[in-house]
Amino acid sequence: MSSAVSRQRNPRGEGGRLREQLLEATVELLSEVGDADKVSVRAIARRAGVSPTALYLQFPDRDTLVNDAVDAGFTTFNAVLTDAAAGPVEPRDQLAAMGVAYLEFSERRPALYAVLFSARRDLLETPEPDRERGFEGLVALLREVDTTLEADDARQLALLVWSSLHGYAMLRAARPHFEWPDSETYVRRLMATNGLSA
Repeated sequence: MSSAVSRQRNPRGEGGRLREQLLEATVELLSEVGDADKVSVRAIARRAGVSPTALYLQFPDRDTLVNDAVDAGFTTFNAVLTDAAAGPVEPRDQLAAMGVAYLEFSERRPALYAVLFSARRDLLETPEPDRERGFEGLVALLREVDTTLEADDARQLALLVWSSLHGYAMLRAARPHFEWPDSETYVRRLMATNGLSA
């Protein structure tokens, strides 16, 4: 008698649903563990309620699945930033809203955030579009805020803003008892320091 997890076979044409279940399970585990290297095939299969064999019918190996789950995490992250910018009309207000949303995401989902931007993640190294979309959107928005910015200058400023937000997010997670300013105050000060306020 097999010791594999018993599960009803998906009806024909619903293999995509199993794939989504596996991706969701992997994202959940990444959000809890915070280290892609510690997410095993057995743990993913157990969380999804399937056997490891079923996992390999959808993904060739663990790294491909985790890589795809990281891409799914970036899709969620970028959607949060896009939604935040959709409310305000003025580019400066959109920039501020995105900055606050960035920091709030890092605070609400710290383990997933750490995986998305972890230097230790040694998976497939080909950059995916969703992983760069947020940065390219930031560059474009900065050029709306300051119409005198050339493309190269906007990219350099975007790197400065991004690294500042990332540094704040990581330090706040590492030193939670430090007296950090709230996210909105930090973003407004960051904008003022870089000449992005009205």
